[in-house]
Amino acid sequence: MKHSATGRWLAIMLAAALLANASAAMALDPEALDLFDRGARKAKSGDHRGAIDDFTKALKLAPNDAEAYHHRGLSREKSGDPKNAIEDFTGTLALNPKMEEAYYHRGLNKRKLGDLQGAVADFTQALALDPKHADWYSDRGLAKWTSGDAKGAIEDFTRALGLNPRLAGAYHLRGAARKKLGDAPGAQDDAAKANAISPDFADAQYTRGLGKLNLGDLHGAIEDFTQALLVRPNFAEAYYDRGAAKKNLDDAKGAQGDFAQAVALQPNLAEAYRDRGLAKRSRGDYEGAIESFTQALAINPKLAEAYYERGISRKKLGEFRDAIEDFSQAIATNPTLADAYYQRGLVRWESDDAKGAIEDFTSTLKLNPADAVAYNNRGVLRHQTGDTQGAIEDYTQATKLTPPRAIPFYNRGKNKLEQKDYQGALDDFTQAIAITPHDADFYAARGKASMGLKKKDAAIADFNRAADLQPKLMDELLETLKAYDQSGSAK
Repeated sequence: MKHSATGRWLAIMLAAALLANASAAMALDPEALDLFDRGARKAKSGDHRGAIDDFTKALKLAPNDAEAYHHRGLSREKSGDPKNAIEDFTGTLALNPKMEEAYYHRGLNKRKLGDLQGAVADFTQALALDPKHADWYSDRGLAKWTSGDAKGAIEDFTRALGLNPRLAGAYHLRGAARKKLGDAPGAQDDAAKANAISPDFADAQYTRGLGKLNLGDLHGAIEDFTQALLVRPNFAEAYYDRGAAKKNLDDAKGAQGDFAQAVALQPNLAEAYRDRGLAKRSRGDYEGAIESFTQALAINPKLAEAYYERGISRKKLGEFRDAIEDFSQAIATNPTLADAYYQRGLVRWESDDAKGAIEDFTSTLKLNPADAVAYNNRGVLRHQTGDTQGAIEDYTQATKLTPPRAIPFYNRGKNKLEQKDYQGALDDFTQAIAITPHDADFYAARGKASMGLKKKDAAIADFNRAADLQPKLMDELLETLKAYDQSGSAK
C-alpha cells in the first residue's frame, strides 16, 4: 500500500514531535530516558522526593538535558525547596533559552525568596515568549504589588483579567492596589466582582497556605496567608499561622507582630500568646515573654507548653523557685514531657538539690533513653553523692550513644583515676581527646593517668600540650610533677 505525500509528511512530523519530548541526549541513553519517565510518573503521583532522585540519576547520564532540569525544578518547587528549584530552572534556560515555563517557574521561586525584582524580570521574559497566560500576568502583578509598585500591579491584573475575567484573586489584588492609590470606587467594584466569583477566596488561600506550611514551604505559606489577609484583614488564624512561618524563618520581629495582630483580633487564642512569648524571649525580653505565657495560661490552664516555656524564661532570670513550680505544672499537665523533667533537674541541681535532680534525670531517661546529656549529668551527681559505681554506669551509657560526646569519657576517666585504674582512665581520656582535641583539661588528666602508669615522658608531653592550650594550668602541672618526683606516684 502506497502512502500519500501528506501521510509521509505527517509520519515525519509525528516522529519529530516524539523526539522533541525526549531530548537528544536521552534518546542516545535508554537508561536515562527510563529514569526520566519514572521520575515523571512519581512526580505525577505526588512522590516528589522520589522524582527528584530519578531526575538526578538521569542527569548524571544525560547532563545536557533541559527537560530533566526543568522537571527536577518543578518537583523541588513543589517540595518547598525554592533555592534549588531556581538552580534547576537556570540550568534549563542555559540549555534552552526559549523555554518560557522555566522563566515563569523561576520567577515564582524568586518571589518566594523575596527577590521581587528578579521575579518580575523572569515573568517578563516568560510573557515575551508567550503573552497569552493570564496567570503569568497576575503573578507578575503580585510581585509588583508586593514590591510597592501599585500602578504596575494594576496594569498586570488588568491584562490578566482581559485574558480571563474569572480570576477572583486578580480582582481582589487589583482592588487592594486601587485602594492604596486612592481609587475607592474602583476598589469597591473589584471587591464586589471578586466576591461574586469566589466568596471563599480568603479561605482557599489560607487552606493552601496551611498545606505549604505543613510541607515546609515557609515562604510560599507566608505568601498565601498574606493574600488571604489582603481580602480579609480580620482573619486572626491567618495572622497566627503567618507568624508561625516567620518564627520558623527566624524572623522574630515579624512573628511577634503577627501574633500580636492575632491576639488583638481573637483574644482567646492561647497559642498565639504562647508563640508571642517565644518571639519575645528570642529577642532577650524574658519579662515580656513571661507576661505572654501567663496570658496564654489564663486562657488555657491546660497548655503544658506554656508552663514549660515560662519556666525556661524564669530560669533565664534566675527565678529558680518559680521555674521549678512551672516545670512541675507542665509535668502535671503532660507527664510525658521529658524536657520538663530535664529542665527541672537542671534547676534543682543549681539549687543544690542533688537528690531531686537525680530523680528528674531518671524520669527524663525513662521517657528518652537516648539522652546522653541526661546520663552524663546524673553520673556527675551520683559521683558527688558518693555513688561512684552508679556514676561510671551512667557515663558508660552516655558513651554508647550517638553522636559521640567527649565529656562522658572524660568524667568516667576521672572516676577511674580516683580509683587508681590508671590504664582505664588513660583510655577514656584518649577517647575524649579524639572527639575534642583542643581541651586542655583532657590532656592534663591524661598526663596524670600516664604518671600513675610510670610513663613520665608521656605525662610531660600531655602537660606541655595542656599548658600550650591553657597557660594558667602551668603552675598546677608543675606541682603535680614535683609531687610525683618526690613520691613516685600521681596525685
